[in-house]
Amino acid sequence: MRVQLYVAILLILLSSCTPFSNEVMQEVTRDIAFNEVIKAPDSLKGESVIWGGVIIETIARKDDSLVIVRQTDLDFQKRPINLDTSAGRFIIRYQGFLDPAIYTKNREVTVVGKIAGKEERPIGDYRYPHPLIDARDLRLWEKRVEYPYYYDPWYPWGPYPWGPYPWYRHPWYRHPYWR
Repeated sequence: MRVQLYVAILLILLSSCTPFSNEVMQEVTRDIAFNEVIKAPDSLKGESVIWGGVIIETIARKDDSLVIVRQTDLDFQKRPINLDTSAGRFIIRYQGFLDPAIYTKNREVTVVGKIAGKEERPIGDYRYPHPLIDARDLRLWEKRVEYPYYYDPWYPWGPYPWGPYPWYRHPWYRHPYWR
């Protein structure tokens, strides 16, 4: 009885960690790879996918917004990883207004939606066919904070002969109590 309770609690906790609802996640066809859609986006029209990547540009139009994204792989939370590798680009079509000041370049985004075909857009002189996704659910991830790695070269004992506590009655440490 206890084991079943623990398993139930664990399943509830694991299912609550996804950024998308269960209804939306059940619609996703998991076996469609990005490379397959690049080759034949019209043949897979109407299939649900979950993709993510890094925003290149956001275009706000009268009735909808377009977000051009450089595709990357997703981790277990469906957040983009390996931001320096990509299989190509795709376009998210969102019904409504997305502020280009918020959905700016180099922000990470994940979308759940249906494949709606392709749209050719220029990249330099080349016309690149972008798969078009009608967004059902969209997640803009918070900016990653990278903390600098600090390594104390003198830890744990350092150059001090009396141990790892350099402030402990060190002659250079002039505390008013020890004067």
